[in-house]
Amino acid sequence: MKIKNIAASILTVTTLALMGVTTATQTVSAATVSMDTSSVIYISNANGAQLYSLSGQNGSMVTTNQSLANQSGWQTNKTINVDGSVYYQVAENTWVAAGDTTDQAPAVAVNKDMYVQANGGVNIYDAPNGNYTGFVNGGDKVYASESKTDQSGATWYNIGNGWIKSDFLSNDNVKETLTMSATAYDPVVLGSDMGYSGVAANLSKFPKGTHLRITDSNGKVYDRVVNDTGLFAYSNPNQLDIAMPNSEALQFGRQNITVQVLG
Repeated sequence: MKIKNIAASILTVTTLALMGVTTATQTVSAATVSMDTSSVIYISNANGAQLYSLSGQNGSMVTTNQSLANQSGWQTNKTINVDGSVYYQVAENTWVAAGDTTDQAPAVAVNKDMYVQANGGVNIYDAPNGNYTGFVNGGDKVYASESKTDQSGATWYNIGNGWIKSDFLSNDNVKETLTMSATAYDPVVLGSDMGYSGVAANLSKFPKGTHLRITDSNGKVYDRVVNDTGLFAYSNPNQLDIAMPNSEALQFGRQNITVQVLG
């Protein structure tokens, strides 16, 4: 979940970014303001949360004409107790009632199949950063029903029997990851009309129709399907020839690449 900000014309001082702050105590009229380690709060009022400002005349809270949307997340580093009610500061003299908030990020519906990306098992927990309950194996397909963002900003997915950190899940079924060598060529120069969506490979290693995600040494990603071969690939099964315009092919040269075989 993205931690939101209010328009700069309304909130001009507090930066809504995760950061540490020093500990201090300040007295404002009859209210005590505490500065603690910065954290994120989420609006839990279905109708939205009223925003308040602190009156300097009598130390009471005054309603504003602004509110925060339900389930939105906000940075805070101050709390205040006014007449027994606690408020969180989300911008300069802009406060939200603690009763309208929670420290638990709301779940976001996902409803899709995902794949476990790991060599070996991946732990499952009863909640984000919760207690260990079991594991799933790398390569397994799981059904993710919802996601949550924890206080550190990490995303977790609910796979039915527990939660897995997003680091270990992918939308793609990566069957194999290889390090190979690659060159590039322009099919048009060779009189072909196959275009630039393909890659030439050793067909005994990668049959035609194999979906490959190729990452070059500069981090550029090419999404390609094997549609060609050649003498070079026949004698060099660990090399690919990537289709691209001639000007790009000349710059590409020969380099090592990372290849993911997608199912």
